[in-house]
Amino acid sequence: MITRQLAKDWTVTKDTSFFQFFVLRDYARETLSLRWRCWMTSYFMQRYLTDRTFYKIQSQSIIDNPDQRIVDDLSSFTSTALSFSLTLFNAAVDLISFSNILYTIYPPLFVVLLLYSIGGTVVSIFLGKGLVTLNFLQEKKEADFRYGLVRVRENAESIAFYGGEDNELQLLLQRFTSAFENLTQLLISSRNLEFFTNGYRYLIQIVPAAVVAPMYFSGKIEFGVINQSVSAFSHILGDVSLVVYQFQAISAFSAVIDRLGEFDDILDSSRSKSLSDPMEYINLTYSHVKGSQVLDSNGSTPPTTSPRLLDVESLTLKTPKSNSTLVRDLSFAIDEKDNLLVVGPSGSGKTSLLRALAGLWNTGKGKITFYVEKAGDAQSPTSSEMAPVEENSANVNEEFGRPINSNSKSVFFLPQRPYMVLGSLRQQLLYPTWTEEVVVSDTTKPGGSLPFLTQVPNSKNVSEKHRVPVPTTDDLTQVLEDVRIGYILSRFKGLDTVYEWSSVLSLGEQQRLAFARLLLSKPKLALLDESTSALDEVNEAHLYEKMKAAGITYISIGHRRTLYAYHNRVLDISSADADSRQRNWNIKFIEQDTLHNFLKL
Repeated sequence: MITRQLAKDWTVTKDTSFFQFFVLRDYARETLSLRWRCWMTSYFMQRYLTDRTFYKIQSQSIIDNPDQRIVDDLSSFTSTALSFSLTLFNAAVDLISFSNILYTIYPPLFVVLLLYSIGGTVVSIFLGKGLVTLNFLQEKKEADFRYGLVRVRENAESIAFYGGEDNELQLLLQRFTSAFENLTQLLISSRNLEFFTNGYRYLIQIVPAAVVAPMYFSGKIEFGVINQSVSAFSHILGDVSLVVYQFQAISAFSAVIDRLGEFDDILDSSRSKSLSDPMEYINLTYSHVKGSQVLDSNGSTPPTTSPRLLDVESLTLKTPKSNSTLVRDLSFAIDEKDNLLVVGPSGSGKTSLLRALAGLWNTGKGKITFYVEKAGDAQSPTSSEMAPVEENSANVNEEFGRPINSNSKSVFFLPQRPYMVLGSLRQQLLYPTWTEEVVVSDTTKPGGSLPFLTQVPNSKNVSEKHRVPVPTTDDLTQVLEDVRIGYILSRFKGLDTVYEWSSVLSLGEQQRLAFARLLLSKPKLALLDESTSALDEVNEAHLYEKMKAAGITYISIGHRRTLYAYHNRVLDISSADADSRQRNWNIKFIEQDTLHNFLKL
């Protein structure tokens, strides 16, 4: 009795250990899949955000839904690839183990099995050949539908003002209908394949018994050998028929691989400078200098002893896709305290000129040179120190792997609609000059954090940024008062609260917040694209006075006549005539008498 109880307890313990083994196996597999996904996500995101690839993909519509490829496709790829790998490994071990048994029992049965599995695989491929394309399209259409819903959320106020709910509903239903119709075709193809797969699976169960039974009746084998052959046959058939049994999963996996492969090719082509790069391009240069020789810009710029900040030489700017000329043979120079206003009709290329200065567009020809300070320069260059000491002939810093025209390089770009980051009010103000320091200091890393999920700042970049210490809370509070939005501190209960800032702040408040970033960063040169369009004239004048007081030289794009009062020169760009070879711009000084009469109009 005791022996029987001990045997029973041993059996229970063994079964429990067996199930625990499977739990640990599944846990190890999922953990490995998660770590693989983390690494691949970090790898793809770094390449996506390097050299402004994200901007090229979006502005030129190169591929659809890169966000969905990074989130969903990478997750599906890692989990499915690992699962398939383990399945193939188990199948290989199983095939080796049972092939010898079946071949020993009856070699012809082994040959029948191989022929049957090969035929089944061929038929499965023929019936399911359209599944890969349908799965690829389904991924795209589902992502398009989700993107449409995100657009409604991001533009909720504008849609509500227009009363465009019915239009949005129709657009969303069109996208959903497209996904529905494709999914219907996918289900039909899957149904046809499933008919064959089920027949294939059940028909083969009688084959081994039918082949081996005559040997039993002739007395050549015992009855147990029949069961043994059927078991070995079933094992081997399952191993060699993976394509038949898993074809739907394989086709979905193939679609994921196609989407990731397409995305990977785009990222590689961008890294090799071949992503929509024109044969002729604008040369954007950042020079670490003490000064530069004065540019002869068609007689429009007289000699000066002020430090040089920017040279634009013989710039012809074209659109990336249509190759239409926007600005022809433009040349000018910007010295310290030489503030330039760019005006012209809508569509003439004013914002495109800023895109070229920022390195976003390089279609055309000519040369743009920024003169920036080296790390550790204590003061601005003077005319007596005009000697270039270092120059990068491209707009990408190879060491940082990103454009070098960052705010730490004394150039600050301010778009018309400021970007509101996902974070606190403090992070809004410190973006992007001190972003790395804020993220590192405010984030508590979990104990199991993976090293490739932590962005380690480049040592050279850190030392360069440390020239200007991270602003204190008092500094941030003061700059909010300087741009006249100090009241938002009480409204949102301090600097460290998190909101959807693009929704809770008006466009005018967002523009003033962007100016607060500008004043904190203290660049030598700022480029403003209608950055005060949502402000009243009093606040506009106040912000320009603050920039002047901070010693910031600026280039502004705008339409208001009041902007003339804050600039020394005006660049007037007219619409380019495709048939003309004449320049379509004019640059002149703003005389105070002329300005006084002009503002009266």
